Amino acid sequence: MIPRLQPIYDSIQICVEHGITHAVICPGSRSAPLTLALARHPSVKTYVINDERSAAFIAMGMARELDQPIALVCTSGSAGYNFAPAVAEAFYQHVPLLILTADRPMEWIDQWDGQTIRQHELYGKHVKRSFSLPADYEHADSQWFINRTFNQAILETKAHPAGPVHINIPCGSLSIRPWPKKFIFLR
Repeated sequence: MIPRLQPIYDSIQICVEHGITHAVICPGSRSAPLTLALARHPSVKTYVINDERSAAFIAMGMARELDQPIALVCTSGSAGYNFAPAVAEAFYQHVPLLILTADRPMEWIDQWDGQTIRQHELYGKHVKRSFSLPADYEHADSQWFINRTFNQAILETKAHPAGPVHINIPCGSLSIRPWPKKFIFLR
């Protein structure tokens, strides 16, 4: 395990301690740390669904059937938008979902970099709450904030009335970004 990913692994343990034992994952490179943490946890059963729209409705059905929150994971960019129809349905039907969207670091947003959209509060008023984690996972204050956010988000999914809660997770510092071949100077 990579030490800087410890807060991600700790977050999955928090999920398990709150009763989240099922996760629907839409694989992608940006969400790989989340996917690995969920898939490697012995108490979490994972389901890999390539189509985000279908995955979100499957997670919603599982949450209704099991009467417990389900983690729903996707990579950065427009992938999270494909969850939106099911998220809206879950909001109005009071179905608990913990939506985990991987994201690029904030400083990459609006810089013409691929798959970098404004994911903070992506689902607007169709979630009970929306959180964004810091890009720095290594500072003690960041680790405390990540743990508190996961606890608060999971409790919110179950609080009456139940419903979806979104956590946006910048994972950009966990991957390698290539340098451009030439610099672009704006005039």
